[in-house]
Amino acid sequence: MLLNKMIEAKNEIIQLKFYNSRTKQLDLFVHNPNTPINMYTCGPTVYDRVHLGNLKTFLWSDFVVQYLNTIGYKTNHIMNITDIDDKIISRLPEQTYESLIQYTSYYTEKFLDDISKLGIKNYTKKNIHKVTDNTDSMEQMVLNLIEKDFAYETSDGSVYFDSTKIIDNPFYVQNDIEGYESGRDIIRSNDIRNPRDFVLWKVKTDRTVVWGKKLTKGTFGWDTECCVLCDKLLGKVNIKMGGSDLKSKHHCNEISQAESLHPNRIYGDYWIHFGFLNFGGDKMSKSIGNVLRLDDIKYNYYLVRMYLLTKSYKNDVDYVDDEILLLKKDFINFHMLYNKLFNKFYRTHKNDKFNYSGDIIVYNNILEIISDNFNTFDALKELVKYVDKFMKVYLTEEYANKILDELNKVNNLFNILDENLLEINKETTDFINQREELRKLKQFEKTDLMREELKKTFIFEDENTGFSLIKKF
Repeated sequence: MLLNKMIEAKNEIIQLKFYNSRTKQLDLFVHNPNTPINMYTCGPTVYDRVHLGNLKTFLWSDFVVQYLNTIGYKTNHIMNITDIDDKIISRLPEQTYESLIQYTSYYTEKFLDDISKLGIKNYTKKNIHKVTDNTDSMEQMVLNLIEKDFAYETSDGSVYFDSTKIIDNPFYVQNDIEGYESGRDIIRSNDIRNPRDFVLWKVKTDRTVVWGKKLTKGTFGWDTECCVLCDKLLGKVNIKMGGSDLKSKHHCNEISQAESLHPNRIYGDYWIHFGFLNFGGDKMSKSIGNVLRLDDIKYNYYLVRMYLLTKSYKNDVDYVDDEILLLKKDFINFHMLYNKLFNKFYRTHKNDKFNYSGDIIVYNNILEIISDNFNTFDALKELVKYVDKFMKVYLTEEYANKILDELNKVNNLFNILDENLLEINKETTDFINQREELRKLKQFEKTDLMREELKKTFIFEDENTGFSLIKKF
């Protein structure tokens, strides 16, 4: 109850601003806190395992949702799973619908497993929606665009959006004709009207896995699915999120369709585009072959999460092993302080004037720092300073509990605490208690031997102000 009151109080003064791709500037986020924020993230195409570059986008969109929830907003957040795509169908062991569902279900589960390992918690089966469950709605949108004269059929039955009807599209780049159409929709009809027209429906005469009840048998253009899901499940979209590579093509095409059908409704007041994760000097990409999947990474996944949160959400950034190693000490210290407080491994000085009695607030400071364009880098620096400070002071139980409460609130936001590292079994607890009793008796030779024994299994630190330990990793 107290936490809820604190969040409500903070919401009155926290003003979030971030870079809005739609306006191409830092915008103050304005929304009625009593109304849920309708949010949409462009999800994965499940033809293969996602890589760390993909996961950076989903981690960051998850963090945006979590931050908005933390400062008092309500969110209604959904994401698509693209399980209809030429790359998928070309890989099927059998050209049947059953094979398609089996194949994509496998990689969807792999995706859900990967995001869970990386501590991404705002995506569940409840708010993730498969394209294959929405094919009738997608076909109807294409028909609606034809009916309203925003799209046209070619001689073979394919359907294209008429680019001459595009008005006030913030992602429309004038004179960018070559490569404008989304890369996965490269098959073009001979009687296309304009070079900038993009495909909504592709007739397929050479395959059995096709759709179409009123349209000629074929498959969907990639750019329709997100429009349909937004219209069907959200209505008005407040925040739209996705990778920066989607902006000039996929997202441009989405806006063209959605705002043609609903001219008085802005499709996404705020757009957040997440930068690439580079590896080996290039954007991490399956086509290049320079990808890292979670299985390839030798570090603790929560450490990797913390590392990605130190990086800019909107800029292209490099994945560098040495930078993760530099962060590892701070990651360890956060866990050490948490275990020290949670298990009461801190020490209280007999003379109360040596016990800490100053400011213990960090959570509200962190919320304020992040409100400036999702500045998680400086927010985590603030957390590191806080942890270093309280690892070195004597504490009363009252202050220890207050600091632990701060850490719990911070971790609810960042989710960088690996609970597996904190586990201590009864045997170890008894061993620690025995060592503490010997320390009080000043039998330091025995306690030194016991410390070395603990260090075989744990990262262990012992100072006058207390001790702590976590599992080695």
